[in-house]
Amino acid sequence: MQVEFDEFEGSSMIAVTVAWDSALSWTYSKAVSSVAATMWQVSSAVKKLNKDAPEAIVLSQTHIPSKILWDASVRRALDMINRKNSMLIKVVLARSNRVLTTVDIDPLMWLSCLQTEWDNAYAFCLQPPESPAFIGNTEKRLFYRDRSNISSDALAGTRARGGSDPKDHHKFTVVWEYSRKKLETVCSSIVIEPEKALQKLPRVQHLYARLKSLCSMMRCFKIFSSLHPTPAVCGFPTKEAWVLIAETEMFDRGLYAGPVRWFGGGENKFAVGMSSALVGKVKTYNLSLSFHIFQILHTT
Repeated sequence: MQVEFDEFEGSSMIAVTVAWDSALSWTYSKAVSSVAATMWQVSSAVKKLNKDAPEAIVLSQTHIPSKILWDASVRRALDMINRKNSMLIKVVLARSNRVLTTVDIDPLMWLSCLQTEWDNAYAFCLQPPESPAFIGNTEKRLFYRDRSNISSDALAGTRARGGSDPKDHHKFTVVWEYSRKKLETVCSSIVIEPEKALQKLPRVQHLYARLKSLCSMMRCFKIFSSLHPTPAVCGFPTKEAWVLIAETEMFDRGLYAGPVRWFGGGENKFAVGMSSALVGKVKTYNLSLSFHIFQILHTT
């Protein structure tokens, strides 16, 4: 099932796509019931927006890896990059933070709060039945396709507003060059505008460029495969960075930093699942608790 909310000039529309298969015990009636439950969850979250949310008290936090192991991983990555004749230029390591709270946190309510901070970001909530919800509000768009027109964003050098570091420009150049070369393999007539600009958000800022091209016959999956994973979520070169990540990280990234896709009417948008959390429930000591996994990227 897919629920899509589209905003047009002067109007809005909710579109629901329902699939069922009686042979797989997912009957039409179950599918319709799932639609009704989802729409009720959405409407309930909207109604609560103007009311006070229950205060969530943090019971515990667990970092994976620990601070000591994390520092050791960063030092190892730096040693690999600085080694003589090393091909590795950049690697992006992830860290997980598991938080237990005293009350359940509605993922849609949380997502609504995130949307108020970043108006132009891509909000998403993916929640299979009886599973945790993967939510996020990411400003990182992998690419957008409107029939034969393709545009891709190169973002790097993320830091707090007002800060500056010469390394940011190097990081941006790596991402910019990677995106350009990858698009050249599947598209034509590439135009970069702006070539480098400062994108300011309420809390952070990025160096930013937009690459536009034409790609008439190529399938979206081929374009996606050429661009993902970018140096912003993996490193560069990709193969060498990914080997180090697999050897270093102590958990499965899952959906984190993976693609989130919107499609319909000849348009496709692929965003990168960052600025995200996995929200679920666990029963412990007869208390109903929520666990949230914040995935945090650190660039070396």
